[in-house]
Amino acid sequence: MSITEIKSEMENLPAEALRELTAFLMTLRHREDKGYARRMAEKIDDTTPDGWVTLDEFDKKLGFQ
Repeated sequence: MSITEIKSEMENLPAEALRELTAFLMTLRHREDKGYARRMAEKIDDTTPDGWVTLDEFDKKLGFQ
């Protein structure tokens, strides 16, 4: 299957499936980065609101808006 075919198939996916696929692709992207899990754990454990982002800001950072 070509990347063009994959993209075409993805265009027809419902929003929930796209979210699941996005999470899967992010996992693939970061699985080789040994420090990624530690950095994410630090961010998740951070209770200081200064470092938080809204869902809209997160989408913009990922290029969804």
